[in-house]
Amino acid sequence: GRRKHKFLGPRLMYPKRGMYYLIIAVDLVLRFAWVLTLVPPQSGASFALPQYLTAVSMLLELFRRTIWGFLRLENEHRSNTAGFRRVGFVPLHFTTGHTHGHKEKEHRGFSVLIEVTVVTLLVVAACVVSVVAAQHATER
Repeated sequence: GRRKHKFLGPRLMYPKRGMYYLIIAVDLVLRFAWVLTLVPPQSGASFALPQYLTAVSMLLELFRRTIWGFLRLENEHRSNTAGFRRVGFVPLHFTTGHTHGHKEKEHRGFSVLIEVTVVTLLVVAACVVSVVAAQHATER
């Protein structure tokens, strides 16, 4: 980023710049939290993560990567539509034989945040189900 754009890009997808700075801060904290999982609990270190918080740290890392994935997707979209291509869409090299009768609706700000939250909750639910199933299988 450049100083005149407050260290972010000139075109942003989300309406509030504060969201970007918050995501950067949360990403930094969650990266360091993940590093704590590398310290073995038997090492006796005062900052070692207890065994029962391993699942929580996995979920937080999953959340961090999901958010970072959406920012990466935004970056690719901005790069593709900011003059690196002549058009804002990529035409197909074949015909599909039908026309689309719908208009693309533009997602902004809060609706994108809701989508991120729903995707994260679905992934967390799948993780919880798999952990419960694994624990149930080891009890037998």
